[in-house]
Amino acid sequence: MLLALVVAAHALTLDEAWDSADHRGVETQLVREQFNATRTLTGAAWSLVSPKLVLKGNWTRNDKEITFDTSALIPESLQGLVETGDPLVMQKLSYFDANVSVIQPLFSGEAIPLLRAAYGQVDAAREDERALEGKIRSGVALAYWGVLVAREGEVIAKDALASAQKHRKIIETSAEVGLAAPTAKLQAQIAESRSVRGVAAAEEGRVIAESAFQGLTGLSGDTPVERPAPRVLPWASLDEALDEAHTRRPAIRAAGERVKAANSAAVARALDWLPDVNGRFTYVWTENQSAFNDRSEFWMIAVEGSWVLWDGGYRLAQQEKSAAERRMALLAQTSAVAESDAEIRKLWEKHAKAEASLVTVIHEEELAKENLRIAEVALEAGSITFLDLEDARVGEAAARLGVLQEEMTRDLAAIDLLVAVGRL
Repeated sequence: MLLALVVAAHALTLDEAWDSADHRGVETQLVREQFNATRTLTGAAWSLVSPKLVLKGNWTRNDKEITFDTSALIPESLQGLVETGDPLVMQKLSYFDANVSVIQPLFSGEAIPLLRAAYGQVDAAREDERALEGKIRSGVALAYWGVLVAREGEVIAKDALASAQKHRKIIETSAEVGLAAPTAKLQAQIAESRSVRGVAAAEEGRVIAESAFQGLTGLSGDTPVERPAPRVLPWASLDEALDEAHTRRPAIRAAGERVKAANSAAVARALDWLPDVNGRFTYVWTENQSAFNDRSEFWMIAVEGSWVLWDGGYRLAQQEKSAAERRMALLAQTSAVAESDAEIRKLWEKHAKAEASLVTVIHEEELAKENLRIAEVALEAGSITFLDLEDARVGEAAARLGVLQEEMTRDLAAIDLLVAVGRL
């Protein structure tokens, strides 16, 4: 609601567009849900050291009831003198029993290392999330600038069409009185036709740019946008940017976390050769009372140990796999650093080139403005036609568009640098 009021009050800034993408953008929500899925690894790993509550129930139907008749032990001559009672039930025909157990792992060699590995994987996924969110911000910035440039380009295309239409009318009037060459009228019509196509292309470009902007930010495509202020890089040199990236870039940090996770996983596979020890408390309730046990409930405490001395080679295979994954993680870390250095060098040069190009186009804009000023004076003096003045105006507008395009290139290069280093 607050963002909607801000948008309605003034033109949207790039920071506000980023904020909208963070809260409303589908791509950002998808990235966060991917991280939420990875976070479940720690919950699964904690199960290795946490107590477990197990409830069991059974209903049993035997083929027959087993009894013990004590009268069979008394001689027939004495049976009349001794009261034997009913036969003793040794096994009921059917009965129900249930038990509940609390099982607490007391020792597991692989549990703690695997828990550390799970946290390392989650930390790496968090850095992956940061990297993807940075790329989304780069995309939002590109769409934002695309809207700015497309709208300005549409204005210039319409101005060019208006100038071409005026030119055609002047040529047609001159041709009627014989003051224009026969081909001039056709050339003017061709120029107008090209301008019409230029306007259509500019309108299409604006619609595409606004659609991309809407898809990334969740805002309306026709939202007014504000021209961003010049962005100053926080580094005095390329080396400073490279050094900061080594400790801050999400891809490098994620690779480092995966190395730690791979090391912990390798330790877990080595300690898997040790025995497992569990403590267990069990409470039992049963209907199967017998002559030797007239209680329906009882409990027990047990300490259970198991040691798999040989499992057919499975643990050896797992150790080899963990060693290979550890080497892969180390290689990925080296590759991430090299890729970071290459990307930042390229973006640094791109930004420097954009800075130089912007100086050039600003000078061109100054020349176009001076040309327009001279044309206006010349028109008052009668030394040029109104058409020449319109051409000067279109030229000045095109120069302004060129400045806007170079400002876009410079700002996007700066944003890409900030993302690559890990600041955005």
